[in-house]
Amino acid sequence: MADQEEDYSSLPLHDRVTHKIWKVRLTAYEEMTKQFTTSASENDPCFRPFLNDPTLFKKIVTDSNVAAQEVGITSLVACLQYGGPNACQRLRGTVVTPLAEKGLVSMRAGTKQKTIDALLYFIELDTPDPVVEELIPILSNKLPKLVMGTTIAIREIVKSFGTKTVAPKGIVKALPKLFAHSDKNVRAEAANLTVELYKWMGDAIKIGLLPDLKPVQQKELEEAFESVKRSTPQQERFLLSQQQTAAQGNSLVGGAVEQEEEDEIDPMDFAEAVDIFGKIPGDFYERMGSVKWKDRKEAVDDLFKVVSVPKIVDSDFSELTRVLAKCIAKDANVAVVTVAANCVEAVAKGLRSGFAKYKTIVFTSLLERLKEKKLSVSEALGAALDAVFESTTFSDVLEDVLEFMKHKNPQVKQETTIFLVRCLRTIKIVPKSAEIKQMCDACTALLADTAKPVRSAAAEAMGTIMKMIGERAMTPYIECQDDIRKGMIKEFFETATVRAKPEKAAPPATVAPKAAAGARAPGGAPRPRASAAGLKRPTGTPPASSGRSSAAAESAAPPTLSHSRLAPPGARTSRIGAGSTGVLRKKDDHPSSPRTTSASGTPPRGASSRGLTGVSLSTSTSSSSSHSGLSAAEKAELAELRRAKEEWLSTTAALKQHVETLQADNLKLSQTIAELQLNNKQLIEDHTRDVLAVKAKETQLARARSEVDNARAKIGKLQRDLEAKPAAAAAMPSSTGSRVDEIVARDLNDGISNVSPVTRNKSEMFLPEEEKENGFAAPASSRSTSAHVPQSSSRTGSFSPISSSTAESSDIGSGAGNAGSVESWRRAAEVTSQLKARIEAMKARQIKR
Repeated sequence: MADQEEDYSSLPLHDRVTHKIWKVRLTAYEEMTKQFTTSASENDPCFRPFLNDPTLFKKIVTDSNVAAQEVGITSLVACLQYGGPNACQRLRGTVVTPLAEKGLVSMRAGTKQKTIDALLYFIELDTPDPVVEELIPILSNKLPKLVMGTTIAIREIVKSFGTKTVAPKGIVKALPKLFAHSDKNVRAEAANLTVELYKWMGDAIKIGLLPDLKPVQQKELEEAFESVKRSTPQQERFLLSQQQTAAQGNSLVGGAVEQEEEDEIDPMDFAEAVDIFGKIPGDFYERMGSVKWKDRKEAVDDLFKVVSVPKIVDSDFSELTRVLAKCIAKDANVAVVTVAANCVEAVAKGLRSGFAKYKTIVFTSLLERLKEKKLSVSEALGAALDAVFESTTFSDVLEDVLEFMKHKNPQVKQETTIFLVRCLRTIKIVPKSAEIKQMCDACTALLADTAKPVRSAAAEAMGTIMKMIGERAMTPYIECQDDIRKGMIKEFFETATVRAKPEKAAPPATVAPKAAAGARAPGGAPRPRASAAGLKRPTGTPPASSGRSSAAAESAAPPTLSHSRLAPPGARTSRIGAGSTGVLRKKDDHPSSPRTTSASGTPPRGASSRGLTGVSLSTSTSSSSSHSGLSAAEKAELAELRRAKEEWLSTTAALKQHVETLQADNLKLSQTIAELQLNNKQLIEDHTRDVLAVKAKETQLARARSEVDNARAKIGKLQRDLEAKPAAAAAMPSSTGSRVDEIVARDLNDGISNVSPVTRNKSEMFLPEEEKENGFAAPASSRSTSAHVPQSSSRTGSFSPISSSTAESSDIGSGAGNAGSVESWRRAAEVTSQLKARIEAMKARQIKR
């Protein structure tokens, strides 16, 4: 006889959930699912044990038996589905991680699907960020099957809710590690997840992902992107908060579109910032100051390679932007200007809003250089202007744009107006009415310009403004134009595309009814109520209230109206009974309608057909005073409320205007401070540069003085040597006179040759012809041998400087030698003085240079 299985159904549900037998646990899970499904509300007692102890569900989703685990995860889905946000918030922190680690690696397809369903419910009932933050660390797990399952789950989350609901930044940062995984299945699922993200994000995902991948992977992804480029994803599931918004009458699809327009994905959020200061060449500023355009071109080319990064670390770029602005404004070479404009564009895009403080340095230089007609230059300048505009606001650039629209150069006016059109197409908020008026006035003036391209650009600008503010608001600006210009504006209006939307007006404040809705007077007719604005009054005759006393009438009056103000006696007002709130009868009231009676019960006479004139005053003094006081209090209260509202509106408008003025002043002061700081820094740099230049000049002057002193010392030495030689010659015997002449001539020639060849040649030019003949200007070839003094046949007869054997020849030679020696020294002194003067003049000229 087979053993009968023990019945565990009598055990409490909590004990069966934790029982060691898997079949007992399975039946407990099934019973939990049934209880959750049939629960009356989210606060049903069946949820309480599991919400108070979330570890029970942690044990359920990690059940060791795969069959029981699948049923247990099914019970979790039912708990979330019927337990609502409270169950989600209680279980999420404890259950999500073990659910993903055990459910996503199961061999059962049903278990995997139920796990993904549970994760989607955790997101739908609250917010996706906590769930995604729990799943991303699992992508670093060593188990490839778990990494692949988690990637599939994240892809389903993105597919169901979209990147407008699920923040994609953390997911994109984890993708490079998945593409580098050793398991091919993980890489394949990473590619599928990337394609799904591309459907929602577009090209924004390329900036943060593709640079880190291999070329083969980049090529495969590009092909996959191209295949889904035209697909438009739709959000399949919505958060509970979105569903509640839809229940109030708003369309989920329309709301998603508006959210998509307002919250566009910024590609720069996925890029890493780069510090470019350490990569700028050290001689960049020196080469930018070179007179050779090739050096400047190479400098800006090197800079462009450095700044061509998606995102730049914010730092002090004032000096760099100042150099680029000077190059754009003054450089004569258009190739250098083009690359400099590209550098400005790259820096502005890399810094984004951080470039706004440098706008005043480069913006006017870019606008001024728009006079270049070469297409490549104008395109580079336009791209730089667009990048600078993206870092600032429309109001910041409008003043400069309007000023350059009045420029004398037609090319500048045309390109500036085209830039204004590009700005109008990209802004998201309609400009202020004063700014619109300024733009329309400037464009109206350009419509009469002699250049056709300028007129066309002005018409395009006015058509874009009309598209933004509407035809009716644009009528005052175009009604004065002729038909041809109106036609041009209308053509551009029809083809213009803008993103700006007028600011939504606040809905009118509705005043709550002062009397209870549906309240009935004793006669059965609805009780009349005073209108919120005090202008409209309900039609129809109020019911009779003869049975009410004065106190009852006061108690029936609206509680918000004050009874402290009474109308003056004899006020000419016609009221309709004690129970009314000052409602006047209309002339077209039916005669048979019930009439309002006074407090004494006597109905007024002739009130059926004479309108206001047929309503009689009350005869009871006390009743009249009471009723008149109530009505006057109403009117006074309404008038006071109107005045208070008008005062509040005027005060609010004045305060808003004052705040805007203060903000504008604060912005201007900030810009002024930044400009002053930049100017101060420039002045300090200029002063330092001047000081260094002065020091360099002083050093050069000291060297020149030292050289002059050395030259003077050398000249003095030569002069002393020349002065010492005549004394030595006089002491020598007369027979050696000719020898002395030879020595003096040789020394003189050597001294002249030591000064400088140029000076020697010049001195020889100034020597008299007689001195040249006497041998003082001997040619250079004669210096290589012994110096010879030419003979004079008229004085000496037959004279030989070599032979002195005879006394006669000795006497003649001695006499001629003495006379020639004195004359030679005199002439040598004159030549020496001339040479000294010329040497001084040459030194003076060198110092001046």
